[in-house]
Amino acid sequence: MDKESDINRRKFMEIGIFAITGTIAAVSTTALARFAVGPSFEKEQVKWIEVDPEDVQDETDHFARVVLEYETKDGWVLDNTRALAYVKRIKENEVIAISAVCTHLGCIVTWVEDQQIFQCPCHDGRYDADGIVISGPPPRPLERHKTKVEDGKILLSTETIPYGGNKSV
Repeated sequence: MDKESDINRRKFMEIGIFAITGTIAAVSTTALARFAVGPSFEKEQVKWIEVDPEDVQDETDHFARVVLEYETKDGWVLDNTRALAYVKRIKENEVIAISAVCTHLGCIVTWVEDQQIFQCPCHDGRYDADGIVISGPPPRPLERHKTKVEDGKILLSTETIPYGGNKSV
């Protein structure tokens, strides 16, 4: 009987050691995985980029071409990004900023002043002055950048939203 209780104690100690070792291994693996892969799941913060107010005309049909240059982070990779937007002042403290990225295949659209349209040179997609599709293959309107005017400064967000969303903050 003495031998049987010895085996039970030994078995209990083995199970306890395996349980403790397994718990330590699981916690360590989870922490290391979060450290190694975690930054790739973090969403980047929206940046606000200042636009020179003199580039934006006052209440005309003219759109100013504005290049947004900012740094993006994708996981561990830092990259300089450039985006093109067309900006127009509606009122003294209200501007709209239409993204120049065609919603068909991502080409860059151009503003055709005499026709008052945005035109995609690749597949002849056409949008009106609000960015709504007139003709061609684009499946939806041009997206817009969020905008705000603070202390006379025009700020554009790096985040774009579908047309009809909240245009200003």
